[in-house]
Amino acid sequence: MRNKYSIFGAVPKIVKLTDRIHYLQMSNDPLSADVIAVRGDSAWWIFDVGACDDAAQFINELPHILVDDAANLAKRDNGVRLAKNVVISHFHRDHLLNVQRMCGGEISLDIDALYVGAYTSKTFGEIEGVAKNVVMEPLAFDDGVQIQILPMPNSHAKGSLALIVDDYVFLGDATYPMVGHGSPDVYNVQILGEQIKLLKTLTPTRFCLSHKRGLVRDKTSVLMFLESVYARRQKNENYIVA
Repeated sequence: MRNKYSIFGAVPKIVKLTDRIHYLQMSNDPLSADVIAVRGDSAWWIFDVGACDDAAQFINELPHILVDDAANLAKRDNGVRLAKNVVISHFHRDHLLNVQRMCGGEISLDIDALYVGAYTSKTFGEIEGVAKNVVMEPLAFDDGVQIQILPMPNSHAKGSLALIVDDYVFLGDATYPMVGHGSPDVYNVQILGEQIKLLKTLTPTRFCLSHKRGLVRDKTSVLMFLESVYARRQKNENYIVA
């Protein structure tokens, strides 16, 4: 059955996690990450922008497709526009290509601010009218929901960020290994240990991993998997084959 939140048809589709959190499912052709949309009281908080036209349309159409309560409907009808703050998880093109396409003038993307890691920041320049914030330390916002942007140590990509919204931790690809491109995929032993330690300190219980058929995972199961990988580390070896 067609998802009632979808504006594109059966695939990709928009899935509702809570009254405030929806996401556009990932696609494989072209490869494009899940795009998360969180409705705060003053802004939309968007995690990743994807790499396809459907993802760009999802972001641009947010005020029209996800306003589902009387108060916010009244705001929209009175011409009050919520800002759009985008957090990019990491620099891989399936997560940020639409920002690069925006920089090149290929598409129009309706956003106001970007939050990126230092390495991701190097992959595109300044954008007129869009504030670019390089995140080096955890940031917290109270916007009707509790929002945190957290640098996340990981083997997959330098300078990754996670978005925490109430009981959800959106991790992008941060729990995945470094892609070997012809060689085995691997985890860095030291970084994996740091990541496990940090993840254990987080209070939320729902960990969300991009590109999975089911976005949401239980915190315990994610940690069990990472710890099982870490347990295979060998003395004097810097990497663990995934």
